[in-house]
Amino acid sequence: MTNKVTLVTDPDDVYYDAFRILTVDLDQTHSKILSDSLLHLETVPETVIYVWNGDDLNWLFDKKHKSHLILFNAETEKQELAGYFAAQHNSHYFGTLRSLEKINTKTIYDIQELTQLLGECFTNYA
Repeated sequence: MTNKVTLVTDPDDVYYDAFRILTVDLDQTHSKILSDSLLHLETVPETVIYVWNGDDLNWLFDKKHKSHLILFNAETEKQELAGYFAAQHNSHYFGTLRSLEKINTKTIYDIQELTQLLGECFTNYA
């Protein structure tokens, strides 16, 4: 992967055209799956990854509106956020969504699934 991937955390942002991914409360395993998936792709467009781990909600919701793809931890302690993000059309999740899994069936189980999803998203973005 020779293209640029930029990680952004609260309170920062970047202002250039890029594919934007919002990650919500991911644990180390989830972050590793994302990183490995990006490494498996031959071409990755300019990409911004917003990383939220429990800080400013205003920042989180601003980045949600700017993002092409949302990846969230369904097993977060903040279950009201899991419910909110489960209802978003562009969201996929790691873990078990508990009682809302019928609303959003887009679970990510492994590197291969996320690699395929990212490949499709990047192709549509281009």
